Amino acid sequence: MSREALGMTQRELERELAWILRNPPDDTRALVKLLSGAIVTLITKNNARIAEQMATTDAPDVEDDF
Repeated sequence: MSREALGMTQRELERELAWILRNPPDDTRALVKLLSGAIVTLITKNNARIAEQMATTDAPDVEDDF
């Protein structure tokens, strides 16, 4: 049984991360703050993509009980 991938592709995630890190700070603390923000941003965008994909697909295993 093959499942279609959900969410952003690895390439899309890598591009998004590269864009976020395009101007990394020299200060270690600022870099840590930037990386933590990047992680949250990637998760949020990926979750949005998953929700978008799931909203457009049928769920054949779900039956209406009403």
